[in-house]
Amino acid sequence: MNEKTYILAIDTTAPDTGIGITGEKLTKIKTWVSEHNQSQELLPKIDQLLKVNRVKPEQLKWVAVNLGPGSFTGLRVGISTANAFGYGLQIPVISASKLEGTITERIRTLFQLTPKTKKFRQVLPVYGSPPHITQPRRAEKPSGPETKLRYS
Repeated sequence: MNEKTYILAIDTTAPDTGIGITGEKLTKIKTWVSEHNQSQELLPKIDQLLKVNRVKPEQLKWVAVNLGPGSFTGLRVGISTANAFGYGLQIPVISASKLEGTITERIRTLFQLTPKTKKFRQVLPVYGSPPHITQPRRAEKPSGPETKLRYS
């Protein structure tokens, strides 16, 4: 049975991380606290969730992901993973932002979303504020007498 009947939900906006799968009389949610390891933990946990519930990736009809706001790296990990599933399986990636509640409640909210298209469309994060990118330091002017460098 390879009919597309399942939805995968991903929320990596905070250390309380969650994934879930629903469809065909099945709803399973897995949550955990990730201490800056979402990039290492997310895919193995999705793989385990699918295998334990005997769901093949080809049976996913879409992926739902929380866009944020949230952790810069956490958002990139979750959204990139959702987009990779969508692109690889040619299924829609749908999203919501500013979700409230516990991680389990946010995953349940993602389950309720429905796509407006049947084609893959990339989603982008909502960071909630401009990125805090470090500016290069300005060269400091020497405060004392000019020093000449000697090369030996």
